[in-house]
Amino acid sequence: MMLARAVWVGLVVLNSSALGLRADEHAPTLRAVSSGSHLWIALPTSGGCTILHHSPAMGGWFVREVTKLPVLPTALAARANRLWIATDPADPSAATPVYSLSTERNPATGSFFYTPTGRLDVLPSIPPGTVLSGVAPEGDGPCALVAAPALELLHSTPTGWAVERLSSEVGSSAALVAWPRADRSQCALLRVDGEDLVSFVPRNPGDASAWERSAWPGAGIGFTLFITGSARPATLSRESPTEFVVQYLTPTGPRRLAVVPSSEDLWSVVGLDEGFQLVSADSSGGVSLAHIDPLTGSIAEAHPLVAQPSETGEWIHLPLLGALTIGMLLAGFILHPPLNAPERLPAPWVALPPARRVVALGIDLIPGAIVALAVTGAHLEELLAMPSWTPDLARATPSSIMLGVTGVWCLLFEITLRATPGKFIVGGRVVLAPDGTNDRRAGAGRAAARALFKMVVLFAPALGFLAFVHPTHQGLPETLTKTIVARRSG
Repeated sequence: MMLARAVWVGLVVLNSSALGLRADEHAPTLRAVSSGSHLWIALPTSGGCTILHHSPAMGGWFVREVTKLPVLPTALAARANRLWIATDPADPSAATPVYSLSTERNPATGSFFYTPTGRLDVLPSIPPGTVLSGVAPEGDGPCALVAAPALELLHSTPTGWAVERLSSEVGSSAALVAWPRADRSQCALLRVDGEDLVSFVPRNPGDASAWERSAWPGAGIGFTLFITGSARPATLSRESPTEFVVQYLTPTGPRRLAVVPSSEDLWSVVGLDEGFQLVSADSSGGVSLAHIDPLTGSIAEAHPLVAQPSETGEWIHLPLLGALTIGMLLAGFILHPPLNAPERLPAPWVALPPARRVVALGIDLIPGAIVALAVTGAHLEELLAMPSWTPDLARATPSSIMLGVTGVWCLLFEITLRATPGKFIVGGRVVLAPDGTNDRRAGAGRAAARALFKMVVLFAPALGFLAFVHPTHQGLPETLTKTIVARRSG
């Protein structure tokens, strides 16, 4: 009985690709790959396939159409924000084409864009005369497992592929997968040895010349596919003709997590955002995700993925913002026309140049940025999503906290010392605008009013334009409070 089961398991692996794709109607047959933060799906169409992209950072059950291909990819591999695609050549004797693309998230709008734009990067093709078994990430490029006719591992180089002949210990039925190791995904080779699953992992990142062999007891029983995107090694194994189990690999045996019923639709399981997702595509081309809890194994209700709405409609507030900006600038002009010949500052005072004021502001923003990052756990680039041009309040929260903290602590400094630390460093002080006297002292009331108007400008940076065109570089806060940011010359 045990021998028959082992033989059946061996046949499963021999008839599976590195993606776990099988002819069995109950098996996972959807080509989907994850890097943990990005999910890529090759959705079959009448004319080939469409590459779809989903990320939890999209803020909902959204999907973006990336590109179309005339054929269904032979294999996919993903790492971080990059995707590699290998397709069978039209001529079996020709080389195997390999492509790549990457995605980035615009921190201001939250939308994703793809590079290269409107096309794919063409990488060196896999040499002809080989049979591609799978691809996986390795460093900044892919590696490929081929039979030529011996089993070989190809390492991508800028000009081609470096060939590594694998030892007989790996076995002819090995599969190439992306293996999670710390915070890096490295390639690994897997093969079934009786009831066990044996892995061969490079000892050093990007170096497959020395392999570390590990045996995972019991994990070879029913092995179907290695789950990409998981934070730790996990597999999908057949438990019955119509049921599969998601399990973690441990040195003492697999830890069962969830039982996944098969479906007549195309489906697969991937790791995504510290959990697992059951990905399925129906006959109409609709794609849905069902979250699998990484602790309890419970499978949530499936959510259909819909096209991510265009952010164009979100920018309706920009005309209103522009009208407000123009109105406040006109109010400043009326209260104190900036083009009138200004009074000269008495020696040794001179207006602080805009470049120095920008440097001072950058210094003053640092404490607020630190507070915002600590409170929200955001990434540094998310501070660029300023509330004045980001309609999504959740996305603008880190920058709003940064600007609010900056405004408050700068208010305290300017009331007491008439200068913020940034202004002190570049030599600036808030003084009274020229009025024909030699008294340059700006009272606490004027300083406080100027600091409050400055906070308004921080949240609507377009209002700072006046400081660049005014003869004495007075911005809206200085114009309204009849102050000026100056320094002592010499």
